[in-house]
Amino acid sequence: MHNIFKILCKIEERNDKYMINSVQETALLLANNTSNIPFSGETVRTRSANCVCGGWLNHSAGSTQYQITEAGIYEIMFNTNVTSATAGATALGIKANGELLSGTEMDYTVATANTYGNVSANRLIRICGNGSTTITVGSLATSGTTATQVPTIKNASLIIKRLG
Repeated sequence: MHNIFKILCKIEERNDKYMINSVQETALLLANNTSNIPFSGETVRTRSANCVCGGWLNHSAGSTQYQITEAGIYEIMFNTNVTSATAGATALGIKANGELLSGTEMDYTVATANTYGNVSANRLIRICGNGSTTITVGSLATSGTTATQVPTIKNASLIIKRLG
């Protein structure tokens, strides 16, 4: 049985585009204004984005973490609709090992409670050496010096592509 998995992995490796697209479609109130977003499902996941095939990514549906296990250049794309139960600032960001990646803070000011706005961010990241990097997307406690509201997100989509 193990040999069958090896053969299937090698067949797809030739045509593999090295990517995962995870989603959180239903509205989800995060636990607090520093929580990461759990992604409940995947719309596309190539075999190379799976540890079973010795791939570059470790992720389980429902988890907030995407562990990239191989060196390379990766493109991270995220978008979601966001709101809060009260008017005020919301902020989300893409993080690597818990640190906000520059250029990925997504701010939305909720003028009327429970009114959604769309935010998105794209970023290239270089992973060096044999160490691993954990990617998460989550709420930020502040936007500048303004404390943020606890966000509700829906129709969130995260794509991680290995470019080389």
